Amino acid sequence: MDALLVPLIVGCAVALVSALGVILARRPVHGAVALLIHSLSIVALYLLLAADLIAFGQLLIYSGAIVVLFLFVVALLPAGGIERAATSSRIIAALVGGGALLLALGAVLSVQLPAPAPQPATGVAPIGRALLEPLVVPFELTAPLLLVAIIGAVTIWRRQEVER
Repeated sequence: MDALLVPLIVGCAVALVSALGVILARRPVHGAVALLIHSLSIVALYLLLAADLIAFGQLLIYSGAIVVLFLFVVALLPAGGIERAATSSRIIAALVGGGALLLALGAVLSVQLPAPAPQPATGVAPIGRALLEPLVVPFELTAPLLLVAIIGAVTIWRRQEVER
């Protein structure tokens, strides 16, 4: 048995349990903490698979920026953002959405995989050029987009507070 098998199984189990925690959490703060645990378990899996650059990007972008952004927005929710009770229409919508995801997964798995690239790019510089040269403008525009989303959430929340 390979020496990495047990750590990979543990990492996958933590990732699956924390993903379920994100979905099933009744409070948004608990969901955001479960998202952080999930993101960190994915970082650990990338490190086990010797994908250091991807692990570092996952750590900075998702574990750092995105989860902090979620926690900031959740902190602005009135009354801690307690979720309402499940109704039959919400349950039906969740089942339809889950079924659609399973159909999409089946469609993707039924297609033959493309051939691998002849010579993979190794090192930070070629990967950085491949990712950021054609996409540097959309990448940089995500920061103002997230800022506008936060301002919109705060504005909606303030209107609701004034109406009460």
